Amino acid sequence: MTISSLSQQVYDALYEQLVTSQLRPGDEINRRAVAKELGVSLSPVLEAMTQLEWEGFFETRPRRGTTVRRVTARDVLGRMHLRVAIETQAARIYAGPVIAAARDKILALAAANDATEPGTRGSIDHEVGFHRALVALSDSPGLIDAFDHVMRHSIYHAAARLLPKCPTRHTGQHVKLVKGLLAASPENADGLIRAHLAPWLQLLTQAAATESEAFSPLPTRILGGKARSGLIRRKT
Repeated sequence: MTISSLSQQVYDALYEQLVTSQLRPGDEINRRAVAKELGVSLSPVLEAMTQLEWEGFFETRPRRGTTVRRVTARDVLGRMHLRVAIETQAARIYAGPVIAAARDKILALAAANDATEPGTRGSIDHEVGFHRALVALSDSPGLIDAFDHVMRHSIYHAAARLLPKCPTRHTGQHVKLVKGLLAASPENADGLIRAHLAPWLQLLTQAAATESEAFSPLPTRILGGKARSGLIRRKT
């Protein structure tokens, strides 16, 4: 699903509110308030909100309007399963000459990722950038688009504190991963990526089994008068 340029601006503004926790699970979104604040008509707002609903961020119910969709541990685990499938398939494609040709670029991204503080927004951005660069080596638009979609959710989950504590990061683990991929067959590259993502998959699987408090959405805030952004209404 593609949207117009103006609708994309509205989409970006709403997504930014998601990843900065201005919009939280359960919040209601007022279309007219969005249009007024962003200085646009209702049409691009509707298109952007439809896109966000199609992607699973929003949901619309009769007589309740549009709200930020509540996220469960099973939802987050499902996204991780998709990520593993995408990244391992990409690894089978780029293993060999393709990743060898991109060696310096990928190693530089890996080193930059290893140098960041785990759990920070900078770390998340580097993590996404590194793994997207690997997937992009597959030269498969379908895999790249699917990865981008999954990671938009992962960034939101991290920002909204819907992820458990990061698995222990070992010194130079991303550089080590790349060096392994450079020497790997397609089958071994699949295994290396799978092993790299396994700690996250294990944590998420455990959380989904118990629906632990680590995955509970942030408590809904009751704000006096107009919500700070003017775009939302929060319920008790």
